[in-house]
Amino acid sequence: MSELAGIKVRFTVIKNEDAENYLDDQDKSELSRILWKIQELRHLNGKPALNTYLVVNTDETYAADIVRIMQANNHWGPVIDPNQAELKYEGDTLILPETEEAIK
Repeated sequence: MSELAGIKVRFTVIKNEDAENYLDDQDKSELSRILWKIQELRHLNGKPALNTYLVVNTDETYAADIVRIMQANNHWGPVIDPNQAELKYEGDTLILPETEEAIK
């Protein structure tokens, strides 16, 4: 989906079914602890402990429509962030972008 190029990844989404199917009991416990910690620290910072989001998979036929709606409401646009890596996959292999240091 070309609309995703250059967009800052602001959220990490884990499908509950994937967590259930692919994590062992220790992994689930650690994930639960991390999520609880984030909730507690958000609360201490005066933020709502939990936010609720709508999630749209980018392979859905209507995803481009959602992007246009977000663009019309100034909630979408490319962000240049030198600390933000754009991840690419070739088959099941994650390809990390080259950095200037790696090239030297």
